[in-house]
Amino acid sequence: MNRRSIGCGVLAIVVFLGIGFLGLSMATTRAGCPKRLQWEAQGYELVGTPAPSPFAGSKAIGSTFIGLTTRRAFAAPSGDAKPTQLALECGDGTYQTYRQAP
Repeated sequence: MNRRSIGCGVLAIVVFLGIGFLGLSMATTRAGCPKRLQWEAQGYELVGTPAPSPFAGSKAIGSTFIGLTTRRAFAAPSGDAKPTQLALECGDGTYQTYRQAP
């Protein structure tokens, strides 16, 4: 093999890895909560500012993906299939409350 083909191969590997790491860094989220949540056909808009705990009376209902991480979701127990109020863990120890959008 000559030096030119080895150099091109090394350059291709570096570019491939660089694009991969750039894509991963863009896909991962930093701490914080989104301004709007979408669940099935229903949207939820944020209410107030993040709090140190979920709203009173809420129970954990599962988790959701935001980027490549999962965040726990909380809702008030009710008989409705879709809760009217949600709380989402923001990843920095705070919880953001959301209400069903009109």
